[in-house]
Parts: sequence; structure tokens; C-alpha cells
Amino acid sequence: MKTLRKWVEVYKTIWLIIPFTLSFSIQGQVDPRWLRHWNEADKKKPIEIPAASRIAAKDEQGIPLIIKGKIYNPDTTPAEGIIVHSYHRDGNGFDFGKNDVELTTWRLQGWAKTDKNGNFEFKTIRPAPDYLGREGAHIHFTTISKEFGRQWAPKVFLSDDPMLTEKQHSASKKTGKFGWISKVKEIKGIQYITVKIQLKEKGDF
Repeated sequence: MKTLRKWVEVYKTIWLIIPFTLSFSIQGQVDPRWLRHWNEADKKKPIEIPAASRIAAKDEQGIPLIIKGKIYNPDTTPAEGIIVHSYHRDGNGFDFGKNDVELTTWRLQGWAKTDKNGNFEFKTIRPAPDYLGREGAHIHFTTISKEFGRQWAPKVFLSDDPMLTEKQHSASKKTGKFGWISKVKEIKGIQYITVKIQLKEKGDF
């Protein structure tokens, strides 16, 4: 019984602590459903992409959230001109339209392009945890660049989410400034998080 409990804990650690992305299948290939959603989003991205953009519309119900991000090259220098795609669940924990019935592309998503200092910004709302209770609230990021291709970044979780465990907090802290749990600050009813992403040498998909 002790051995079984041990393996259960190991499984939880692998599933919850590692900045795991659902973009991969068990065989290490791209999830075809995720890729379909992403390709649809990519086709609709604006021609001119600003450094500061929106994910949720101004009238979207939820707590206002501003994401201040910075992209770094593999050598940790600021990365200029990187296209950033981001999406997250709505205030009720759904990814897609009409409570996940319309499985086309993500309902709340946006595009930004880093400035000369590698900075970008998204205005949105605070996402809710998965409505099925599978994991805490988080935000997805994908980057596009000529030199490093298309890449997934670790999902970013919110520091004050009660669903996060001590192990998750500890694992995030070990990655230094690229930690995937972002501290939440609130000023006059608006929440803020800072996201730092380091690009890899090669693309993911």
C-alpha cells in the first residue's frame, strides 16, 4: 500500500509540478486538436501586431488583469521582434465558446510583438481554474521567431491560487527569474503579473 501511495505521489509530481503542456501527446508529438486550434488562431492574427495588446475584450466579465512580459534569447539577452500568442480560460473556467461546446479556437486569446527591450503586455481578465477542477488558473504562451521557430513556453500559474501545492511553488522558485508561478499584485482593483520567458535554441512544432 505504501508503494502504491508513493507512485501516486510521483505521478502527481510529474503531472502538476513540471511545466507540462498539453500540446504534446504521450508519444512526444503535437496534439492534433491543439494544433488545429493554434493554426486557426495563426490564420487570424493581425498583420500589424503591437507590443501592448488585449486577450479579453473590455466588457469581458472578470477581475481585470495586466500581464507584463519579457522575452529573452537563449543567451538571456532581450529578444526583440518576437511574436507572442497567449490564451487562457474565461472567468468560469472554459476555454472555448458557449462553455466549451464550440471547439474551434480559444475564445480568449491575443497577439503581441516584443519591443526593442523584449517587452510585451496583455490586458485581460484573471482566468478561473479549470471548471472540472483538474488544475489551477493558468495562462498559455507560444512564441514565433525566424531564428528560433515556434515554441511553447511553460504555462504560467498565479501565486495566490489555492490549488497550487508547496511542491509546485518550490519547483518554480528553482528556475529563478524564469519561474512559472507569477506573483500577483493588485492596485485599485486591477491585478498585475510579470512573466519572463527564455527562448530555446530550436522550435517545438
